[in-house]
Amino acid sequence: MKIKRWLAAIILILVVVSGLGFAKFSQIQAMIAFAESFPEPSASVKSTYAQPTQHIKTVKVIGQVQAPNTLTVSNEYAGNITKVGFKPGDIVEKDQLLIKLDTSIEEANLSAAKARLTLAESTLSRVEKLLSQKRISQDEVDKALANVNVANAEVANLTSVINKKTIKAPFAGRVDLTQYQVGQLLDANSQITTLVGLNDNIWIDFAVPQTLPRLAIGDALSVAPVKQQKSDNTLPAELIAIAPNIDVNSRQQSYRAIVNNQNKKLHHNQMVSVFVPIEVIDAVAVPTNAVTRSHFGDFVYKLEKDDKQNWRAKPIKVELGDKIQDQQLILSGLNAGEFIASEGAFKLKENLLVYTTETAENTTHTGGL
Repeated sequence: MKIKRWLAAIILILVVVSGLGFAKFSQIQAMIAFAESFPEPSASVKSTYAQPTQHIKTVKVIGQVQAPNTLTVSNEYAGNITKVGFKPGDIVEKDQLLIKLDTSIEEANLSAAKARLTLAESTLSRVEKLLSQKRISQDEVDKALANVNVANAEVANLTSVINKKTIKAPFAGRVDLTQYQVGQLLDANSQITTLVGLNDNIWIDFAVPQTLPRLAIGDALSVAPVKQQKSDNTLPAELIAIAPNIDVNSRQQSYRAIVNNQNKKLHHNQMVSVFVPIEVIDAVAVPTNAVTRSHFGDFVYKLEKDDKQNWRAKPIKVELGDKIQDQQLILSGLNAGEFIASEGAFKLKENLLVYTTETAENTTHTGGL
């Protein structure tokens, strides 16, 4: 009797466990079927092709703007100022009066010297007639000629002093902020003002470490104010001069470039960034929004088709180069012609199903692959 009871209990337990197991199995199968009824996770992005390009690698150095025409105007003679022909910061024309010093004494002496010259010339004319009549000796003529030459020299000397006391601009340009008053006394060799020419072209002086490749006359450079980066609006420059020697202290080679400065963006003595080409490298260009970043590095998502011809995302680690406007240069990791995700790439992960729309410029490229 006891054995039959135990067998009945065991059979009952087995039936209950089997029933519970079957019920659970049915629930799991239902849950799997329910989950499979949902579509696979996916993302929609725009796509493009990685484009091959040649990139000129540059190094940034600091340069100084130098006006081709710049001069510190000084006076050779002392004197009181009788006229001031400019205001601080003025733009002056060539031969425009800057400062006139008192020349009243020189002008009086010049009038006397001119009178003596007139007398000497008249005397010379008379003695030459007398010599032709053989009424005087040649010595008298030589003395009269010497008097004419001395009088001419005196007139020229006084005229020169008057001109040097009338200080004019040697070329068109802008003066500094120095201010003068009529009646002010200037000592000899006083620095009156600094004149900077208004040339359309301007020079850029800079130095490059001797460890970098040597530049050549005619090489193309680019220049920008110090606060800007290379991707900003830069000015093209051309190398026009090379110093004959390397500085023994800094071990740098000095150069001079010329820039068209018609828009007057650059000013004399301004510090600028000079982007010096050092190497031409082959690279791949992609849109900047195609690059994603994480703690593991920089990535671009390559799009590949699976067995069902669906696009799948594959992350590729890349080495970035310079950024040029809306394009990012890839130095390694990605080959030219690779089909990649661009706008919306940040939504992707490895092996994710991707729905893509190619940009118009890439439609032609697709047919060539």
